[in-house]
Amino acid sequence: MSSCNRRFFALGALALGGCGFRPLYGGGTEAGPGRLLQSVQIERESGELGFRVHEALIERLRPPTPAAPLRLTTRTRLDRDGLAIEEDDEVTRYNLRVFTRYTLQRVGAAPSATPLTEGEVRSIAAYNATSSQYATLVAERQVLDRTAKEIADKIAKRLAVAYDPAWGA
Repeated sequence: MSSCNRRFFALGALALGGCGFRPLYGGGTEAGPGRLLQSVQIERESGELGFRVHEALIERLRPPTPAAPLRLTTRTRLDRDGLAIEEDDEVTRYNLRVFTRYTLQRVGAAPSATPLTEGEVRSIAAYNATSSQYATLVAERQVLDRTAKEIADKIAKRLAVAYDPAWGA
């Protein structure tokens, strides 16, 4: 690295530190958002897609114990639309839109209590329908798995960004 590049790098690092920039996971799992993500109970949601989102959130957040001080609830909705329709009215491609509304609250808080954070994340995916029902079913399940993981990643990122040390996590 040339001396000119090193000076620009050092200047950039100083500028970021001076403006209040802090790494999102700077404290690792011992502080801040890293600790928050391990302090969340994930409420089980009904339905196949709700189960997939729940499992993806557990994999992503890795909550250590069911006695965590915060509770995350989700409500997932799936819209399926036929995209490609043949002349004989057979649908050959489907578009899946998944919407998940999430709410983070303290465990034991009244349902009417103001949540710590809430929001909605979305994911869109598509798959081809073939003449083989089995192949179509496998394609749809793979798309649902990928979508659930994407939803879980988006929720985890939004929780980390919204983190407030006053939450006590």
